[in-house]
This record gives sequence, structure tokens and C-alpha cells, in this order.
Amino acid sequence: MKKALILGIGSAQVDAIQYLKKHGWWVIGCSYRKEGPGLDLIDHFELINITDVNSIQQLVNKEGIDLVYSVGSDLAMPSVAEISDRLGLPSFVRPGTAKLLQSKTELRGFLSKNNISPVNYRVIKDATDIQGWDFYPAMLKPTDSQGQRGISRVESYEDITNNLDSALNASRTGIAILEEVLEGPEVSVNAFVVDGQVVLSEVSDRWVLSGYPGGIPQAHILPTQKATNILIKETKNLVKQCIHALDIKNGPVYFQIILTSQGPRIVEITPRLDGCHMWRLIKEVTGYDLLDASFRLLTGKPIKPFVGYEEFSVSSLVFLYQAPNTEFLKNNHHLPSDVLYKEYYFQEGQRVPAINGQMEKVGYYIKRGLP
Repeated sequence: MKKALILGIGSAQVDAIQYLKKHGWWVIGCSYRKEGPGLDLIDHFELINITDVNSIQQLVNKEGIDLVYSVGSDLAMPSVAEISDRLGLPSFVRPGTAKLLQSKTELRGFLSKNNISPVNYRVIKDATDIQGWDFYPAMLKPTDSQGQRGISRVESYEDITNNLDSALNASRTGIAILEEVLEGPEVSVNAFVVDGQVVLSEVSDRWVLSGYPGGIPQAHILPTQKATNILIKETKNLVKQCIHALDIKNGPVYFQIILTSQGPRIVEITPRLDGCHMWRLIKEVTGYDLLDASFRLLTGKPIKPFVGYEEFSVSSLVFLYQAPNTEFLKNNHHLPSDVLYKEYYFQEGQRVPAINGQMEKVGYYIKRGLP
């Protein structure tokens, strides 16, 4: 029996764990805390931080692990790439690429250097770096966190100084980034690359919860209803340009993009499947299983050709939320009658832990039509 190590046991990792178990893998999970929906699904748990590369490498050698992977976690991807590179395990991206895409400041620098998706930004290490910034409103973000931690929208110099500590403290490297606010509809793109060719590029609308900074996702709609055919073409061309510049040859690549009046502008790129279970929505709409394709390509198995499928009716993936440190109760969440799929992250009466500290995902459902 082959062994896989999944970095993280949160809700984003459940799909990967279930897939591997279904296909006969023995699955180890690791995290800095023994808590998460994936805990009851794995065969073995190790209390290791997913960024602790040396400890993970020792575990891989000790257990004879054949595959190290993660889904939906920015923090995990550099570890996945580094360990796989050191030990000759299968991987989609090189360590340098994974580290670049995990850092908002390095990504902005890369895009700027390659004249891709121009955005005004500034790297912030302390308050002196704020001097002279005059692009308001702006987004203040930690350079290397995830899950909307430490993110705030700022309207003035005073706003930046009031929120700077929060952003710097949420960064593992103590670095933040200021970016001009990009105005326009937000979309996601789930792309898939095989032998250097982008064989699939699905553009979906990304709705966010109002009143919360950082863009907490409320729903995804596929195919996009906000982008014109011209904008869809521009967005897909931008995705191809980025993937080529990054020299990504294989695997899934996820983009968050704003459709501005000057054209599509990149918010984030990550070399993995997204953390929102979009593969289920894509499968529902197009019939193509990106999760299956990802693991097949990663492990050297033939994949289903990316031709001959059609997009069906508009469908939505909608998240369920609760405040952190509250009791999860299904009756508090009213689902529509035409649900195609639903999943809860917690058992009845279980405490909802604080992840982003604002509103926490407790489940999701998929339905035909708009939310």
C-alpha cells in the first residue's frame, strides 16, 4: 500500500484525503494542532507544523512516504515543493516557484518585472516605509499569511498606522504589502496545465461577504455571469501569460482576478487547487474532475482528455458561515430545496474554532442557478 502525507487536516484537505483513501492510499496528516475535519479520516496523525520542512522530511524518511501534497493551503506549497525536490518525490512546481507564489511581495515584484498585470504596491517593513504612499483606498496585507488574517482596507495614512501592527504580526516574516484597491467584479480562474499547455481555464464569479476586509468568499458561480466574452478572453490570455512566465509545466494553478476598467488584474496566484472545493462545481457544470486529474497527473497515471465536454447550466457553490467560538448547529443554516451537494465541516454541537477571527466557514452547498 502506498503512503501519502497531506499537509494540514482542515476542511480544505478533506477532499484530498477522501480521494486518496478511496484509491487505496494509507494517509498520514500533519498540523501544528490536532484539530480539524480531516482528523477522523486519516490513518495516522503527526503533530508537525506544515512549514517545518526538516521535521516533515524526517517523517517522510521514517514512514517511507511516496507522496507529499496539500490542497487549498498557501503555507503548505513551499514545503511540498522543497521536500519533494530533496527526496525525488513527484511535484508540480519547483521550490523557488512555490516560495515566490506564497509571498505577495515577491509575486508583485515578479509581475512588475515581467510587465504583467500592473498594480501600484509597496513593501512595508515598518512605519517609515509608508511615507509618500498616496494611492487610496488601498489594501494592507501580510505578505505571507492566508485566510484573510491581518488584512484591512485603508483610506488614509492614519488608517495604515492603526492597522500596521496587525498586518506585520500576521506575517511569519514580519513584512506587509500595500496595494491599490482594484475596482471591479472579482473572478476566479481554475487552470490546468499539461506538458506546458493550459488545457483547461474555467472563469467563475467570486462573491464576497460584505463588511469584511480581505475578500472572504461567499459564493462561486460558474460559468461567469459578470465577464463579457472579450473580458473572458483577456482573462484567459493573462492566465496563459502568467503560467508561461512562471514556467509551470504541469498541474492546477488558481488565480484570483479583478476585472478593472483597465482590464483584468491579478490579486493572487497559487500552484494548487483552490481551497473552496471548486473542483466539485467544475465537475457539476462541465463533467470534468480536476481533483482526479491532479492526482493522476501527479502520480504518473493517464488522465481523461480535456476535450469534448460542454458547460451545462449555471451553478453556484455557496458557503455557510458562523462567528468563531460558537456552537455549530445545522438548524441555524437554511439550505434551498434544490441542493445538488452539501457538506458540513463540523459535527452537531461542535465548537467552531477561530481561523480568520471574523466569520468562519462551517460548510457549503452546490445548487443550480445563482445563490
